[in-house]
Amino acid sequence: MENKYAGDFSDFAKFILLKNLFNDKKIAVVWYLTPDKSEPEYSFKFKVCQKNTQIYEYASKIDKDAAFQFNLICKNSDKFYVGKLESLQILDNVEYFDRCVIGAFGDGRNYRQVWLDRALEKTSDCEVVYLDSDYGLPIDYRISVVKAISRVSFPEKYLTLEEIKEFLLGKDALIFHNRYPVGIEHDKVHSTVFRKLRKEFRNKFLYIIKQNPFTPRFFVLISRYNLERRLKEFLLTEKLCDVKPFKGLFTLVLPENYQY
Repeated sequence: MENKYAGDFSDFAKFILLKNLFNDKKIAVVWYLTPDKSEPEYSFKFKVCQKNTQIYEYASKIDKDAAFQFNLICKNSDKFYVGKLESLQILDNVEYFDRCVIGAFGDGRNYRQVWLDRALEKTSDCEVVYLDSDYGLPIDYRISVVKAISRVSFPEKYLTLEEIKEFLLGKDALIFHNRYPVGIEHDKVHSTVFRKLRKEFRNKFLYIIKQNPFTPRFFVLISRYNLERRLKEFLLTEKLCDVKPFKGLFTLVLPENYQY
């Protein structure tokens, strides 16, 4: 997660999902924060603000108050950072962890492990955890997740299975988002995710929630409890907010739809 992306439509979708599914729980949002790359032309590209008329009108149909709050932190700004998202009044009970995930210690300690220990301590009394990295887990149907992680060029932009397991320990649910790998059909990606994660989380319920417009990606939800009914009730309501030419904001994908 880079600060410059704060306030994008993907952040809006994340807050809407957490608000509608878990606002009765204490939520932790863990930013896998990395230094911004120099891309000045990015600025307002996907921001939920009135300057982006199409995005803002769509977001307002889904949640007028949340869209209004996003507009306040995004308008007339040339500097974005996650602290602005932390000031939003969308979630009732939320804890944030926003230490940079890469760094160095003079005594040679493993920075990523120290970062993880601090994040786990900060979120210890939360019931639901959202892990916000740039890419999520690396998806490669030919090799294991562990091997795929070992091959990525920028590991700070990915989650690891061990980190997911650590954050999930003692929690009701954990959510993270993934980008779709280029050139692979979405159904094949879903099938691969279910197959690989089911081996790691045999006693949990797994769901995929597609985010449809603007910045296509998907959320992975791992839960101690069966949330299918709750998910369907939320999505049934949300589908009333379709704004042509776009689909509804989310589409639920269930593991029983796939062969293993």
